[in-house]
Parts: sequence; structure tokens; C-alpha cells
Amino acid sequence: MTPQEEREFVGGAFRKLKERGWFAGQEFEPSTITEKEITSFERKHQVKLPSLYKTFLMSFWLPYHECNDICAIRNDDTFFCPLWQMIHSPRTMDEVSKSMESLQIIREFCQLPDDCFRNLIPIGDWGAGWGPLCIDLSRPEGKIDPDDPLTWSLVWFDHEEFDWDKTYLGDDGLLHGSEAAPDLKAYLEIYFYGSLEAEYEQETGVKPTYQWYLDTLKR
Repeated sequence: MTPQEEREFVGGAFRKLKERGWFAGQEFEPSTITEKEITSFERKHQVKLPSLYKTFLMSFWLPYHECNDICAIRNDDTFFCPLWQMIHSPRTMDEVSKSMESLQIIREFCQLPDDCFRNLIPIGDWGAGWGPLCIDLSRPEGKIDPDDPLTWSLVWFDHEEFDWDKTYLGDDGLLHGSEAAPDLKAYLEIYFYGSLEAEYEQETGVKPTYQWYLDTLKR
């Protein structure tokens, strides 16, 4: 996508999230994160953030809560199901840095190489509590194949799994989590745009509304 297409896509994602009923009565504040601050962050951590993620960071803030939980229908290999997510909405790039540092707490429990986290940018929590959701920078966006989960750049790590050296450490010395989504665009299409909701309704006869998602927590 061009920069303009990215801005339109992200802006549309936030608008659609509101249309789907999330954060009713609240407004999305424009982000004050700048391209200069992102460049400084990249220089500090020696990373290159995906263009769409930078656009996301500079677009809007979700209304401030202790956690920003949203839900949508996702395709879980053989069936559609709702899955809650916790989305990070950083106010500063320092918050992103702190999220990266918090990952390294796992080093207290596992024997891991010093730089094995350098490819991971935390952006939320998979299952709204199952474990950190990250962008894996070692998986180039240009080589992502939606039909091959091993190429996907969004991954998650089970916080109840403490043998990260055996479960997630690759031969390249980097941590690679379980596949979550092909990339950020696919993730936003599902969780902000609700791209699978119409198909779910057609298949099950159930319309996934904001209240319906809340009711799934009571089951």
C-alpha cells in the first residue's frame, strides 16, 4: 500500500470499530507520536518497524482503559469462533520500549541468548490474557504467504509456557511464537473491520453484535 492508502486503511479501521459498537460514546484521540520519534526508536533498538504499524502508531489512540479489549470472529483453522484481544495503544514510543523490556522477564525462567528478543515488537495480548502478541520482524512482509503460517509476522507466546528455549527458540537464535495472523493488515481486517462476521452470521444464523460478544464472557 502507498502511504495514503495506509492512512485510509487505518482510519477506516478505527471508524469501523466504532460502527461495530466498541467504545460507544467515546472518541478516538489523534495520536501525537511523530515520525521523528519512531525513527529515534528504530535507531535506539536497531529495528525497522513495518510501515503500516508506524501508520497505526501515528493515527489514533484507543480510549484509555486498564486494558483495551475487543473481540471479533476469527477462522480457527476448521471453524469460526470469537476470540478476545487486548490491543496496545501506546501514547509514546517509550511505552513501546517498556513493552519490549517486559518481555525479557522470561529470561529469569529460561536459559535464552541475549539478543533472542530483538525481533519482537509487542502490540497486544492474544486471547486477552493468554500471552503477548508480537510483530516478528524477522519475517519480511514481502515474503508473507497467507496460506503458509510459518511465514506469518504476527505471533503470540503462551505465558504459561516457561520452556521458551525448547518451544520458541529457533536455529537463528531468535524467538518465534505461535502463528496469530499473516500481518498487521490481516489482523486489523479481522479485529477492527470485523471481516469474518458476515460469513459467521451466514453459517450460524447468529449476528455477532457488541452485546453478543460481551455475552460470550458469561458462558
